[in-house]
Amino acid sequence: MATTPAPDATPDTLAARFAQRLIERDAPPPPPSQEPTAVLTRIQAWLIPPEGVRDARTHHRMARMLVALMEHSELHTEQLQLAAGLGWRAGSRLALELLRRGLTARERRGRFFYHRLTRAAEDSLLLVVAGPQGGCFLELHSSALSPLK
Repeated sequence: MATTPAPDATPDTLAARFAQRLIERDAPPPPPSQEPTAVLTRIQAWLIPPEGVRDARTHHRMARMLVALMEHSELHTEQLQLAAGLGWRAGSRLALELLRRGLTARERRGRFFYHRLTRAAEDSLLLVVAGPQGGCFLELHSSALSPLK
């Protein structure tokens, strides 16, 4: 008397194992965590240059400034310092470091310097924060906002 395999049991054949491996390969990776600490950690890792500032505290502070600029289109220096939880000395020094790295642009209006993310920084940070699917996210939302033809 021969036993028949259960209908939901996968046969252990080369073809079945190979098909399973291809399914796992083609499945998109899970999106990165959007928890604030995970986002800050990814931005800090992205900030580490091949040379230059290697202080973890500095990267954490710059990451907080970048997150503040991601939430607001532009901030003057004092607003940026407050949003990142920094004093005037550290905030001014780090705002200049972000400018030097080409991550922010600065414009003087009256007695204030206004800071905003550069286009290249925005594009890079979207990938850092949203993961590789960030580009897909951008395409979906830009197509939803474009006028109908």
